[in-house]
This record gives sequence, structure tokens and C-alpha cells, in this order.
Amino acid sequence: MTPETKKIDPRAARTRILIQDAFLSLTREKVFEAITVKYIVERANINRSTFYAHFEDKYILLDQLLSDAFTSGISSKLQADVQLNEDTLKDLIVAMCNYHENISNHCNMVYKSISSFMDSKIQLKLKELIALMLTNTTAFGIIDQDKLDLLSIMISNSIYGATSYWYSQGRQLSAEELSHNILPYVMPSIEMFSSKS
Repeated sequence: MTPETKKIDPRAARTRILIQDAFLSLTREKVFEAITVKYIVERANINRSTFYAHFEDKYILLDQLLSDAFTSGISSKLQADVQLNEDTLKDLIVAMCNYHENISNHCNMVYKSISSFMDSKIQLKLKELIALMLTNTTAFGIIDQDKLDLLSIMISNSIYGATSYWYSQGRQLSAEELSHNILPYVMPSIEMFSSKS
């Protein structure tokens, strides 16, 4: 049986959801540092050993929630073979704006206190997604790994930094307007890279 076809125990899945829901409800009341495993298990009405059977600690739980939010909010909206172009970059920028709003809405007390943890995790996931998009883009041909990594980091950091700043400054523009403002700065480096491949 391959990992893809392995059945998920419905009880274990329900327990994970129960733990995640308990954590999310606590994030509406407390900053991340104040949320303990004790509070989570009390809220979920489970024992500590059940929590530790599913998550090593609250950081792993948070990482899983952020990854799930990224996957459902961003990766799932893009086809596996999507290429990097102006339209997909617009979609990605808007999706990242929505991501910041969704995380803040679900974890409003925690959003600021987890920002440094969240930044590195999500920037890495965004970098990986952009690298895949670049690899799928036929205009680039075969891409040297070092150049691919460098361009992916530049684009992902630009998008993540700009959307994070946009959110922290009160979303003065719509997500679409922000994408329109970001693209003139990002597209030239992509086009330059494409011409040198």
C-alpha cells in the first residue's frame, strides 16, 4: 500500500481537527506565547498524551495550521503545471493578500506574535511554489539550480514582504491594486532572467 492510498483513521482525523479547533479558539483570546498545551487539551477535552500523539508541541501544531492555510488558500488555486507569467503572479499576489487576512481573522490575537515564525515558514513554501512555476515555464528552458533558487527567493520575498506590509498598514489598496503596483518591480527581473536562459 502506497502512502497515497493508505487510509486515514477517521477517529484520528477527528481528534486532529478537535485539537486544531481548540487552538484556533484560544488564538482569539490569547497571544501565542500564553497558549499552552494544557489550555489546548482542556479546551479540546482530551488528555495530554492524545495531544502528543498528534503534535510534538504547539509550534508543530501552528506550523501544520499555517501549511494547511497556505495549501488551501494558494497552492490549491494553481494548477500543478502552472507557468510563471504576469497573470499567475497577479493571482499569487491576491492569494497572498487573502492569506494574510484569513490568518489574521482566524488567529487575530496571535497574528502579530507569530509573524516572525510565520514569515520564514510561508516564505519557504512560497519560494518552493515559485520555483515550481519557474521550472514549468517553457520560456526559461533548463534552469541552473543556483539561478532558480536566487530568482525564487527574490520573487517570494518581494511578494511576501509587500503583502505583509500591505496588511500591516491597514490595506489602503485592494489586493488587485496592490498586485498592479508590485508587478512593475517583479516582472523585469523575471524577463531579464528569461532572456539569459
